[in-house]
Amino acid sequence: MRWPADADIVSPDRIPQYVIGFAAALTIVLVGEIVVYFAWGIEFVTSGQFLVGIVTSVPAIGGIAFGGYWLRNADLPPSRYPRAVGWSVGGLVIFLLVNLALIATMPTESWVHVVSWARWAVVLGAGIGLLIGCLEGRAIERTLTAERASLRAEHLAEQREYLDYLNGILRHEVLNTATIINGYASLLREEAATTDQQRRWAEIVIDESEEMSTVIDDVRILLQSTDGEVQLETVDLSRLLTDEVRKLEHKWGPVDVETSIPPEVSVRADHLVARVFGNLLSNAVEHNDAATPRVSVAVDPGPETVRVEIADNGPGITDSTLETLFERTQSRGSSHGIGLYLVRQLVTRYEGSVDVVETGPDGTTFAVELPAAAESQSTASSSASSPPPS
Repeated sequence: MRWPADADIVSPDRIPQYVIGFAAALTIVLVGEIVVYFAWGIEFVTSGQFLVGIVTSVPAIGGIAFGGYWLRNADLPPSRYPRAVGWSVGGLVIFLLVNLALIATMPTESWVHVVSWARWAVVLGAGIGLLIGCLEGRAIERTLTAERASLRAEHLAEQREYLDYLNGILRHEVLNTATIINGYASLLREEAATTDQQRRWAEIVIDESEEMSTVIDDVRILLQSTDGEVQLETVDLSRLLTDEVRKLEHKWGPVDVETSIPPEVSVRADHLVARVFGNLLSNAVEHNDAATPRVSVAVDPGPETVRVEIADNGPGITDSTLETLFERTQSRGSSHGIGLYLVRQLVTRYEGSVDVVETGPDGTTFAVELPAAAESQSTASSSASSPPPS
């Protein structure tokens, strides 16, 4: 048999049940007092003073029991419990001493009167003290919560200002430099390069400067995705995907694209959602080693969500890369960088999901699910309920 340790007995977590137990003990004392008085035929039990004492004691005992229950279920940390109980004990002692002084200076009818008076003082003092302790604990906790929220908001504001400053540096300094590098590298490739090797070096510089510009733009979008409250609206997904496919063919040259995009499919998102599909489509071609990159886009509108699958015929994704595919990567040689991390952040912003549903040597398939807009739901419902053409 294991005896409870002292730390278990005095643990603040157990204080609420001690308070409830104290209320139960006071109830037993009160009931026992009434029973004994009636059994002994004491006339004081029918007096007005005794009845007033009973009427005022019962709510106080109930309040003590409720106070214990409230402590156990309130949002107060257990470290606040001892102070609340301290108020109760202090109220009990002070109220009892005051009334004992009154008892000593005022004539009493009998010892029964003294016992009932003392019991009443204990109940009222403990109940009022516990009430003050609970109110104080709640007031202190609300004040601390407000202070923490204020400090958190101030910290976030400072962090936002710092991030905006860094974003400004990236866009006005680094991006401008990347643009200049790209321009001069293009001139070198077209006018100064005399060998295939020199042209290849110039193309590497151009590719790296364009990658730098893409990363900076992704950082800007990422900052926008965390700026303030999310204001979702209805976005025409059908038109958005059609535009992104057109941009894909324009940017990457010959690409075999297959689409299955029903008209008038809408989702709940904002203008940043275009970056989700732009990154996934670019990723499907950029890391594709096939002679002719092939990409398929299929949209499946449902009553609650819209599912978009983007598949390619690339080399697939290794198991080690899958583990951190949507995470921020620090290494320069990462194959997915900030793009897929941005995709995950934006999809989470819309309360959607993005996953790799299939990958292998024959290609990879990404699936994006976004909340369907009301217009899309009504269109899908009407299409499902309308009879087939005769």
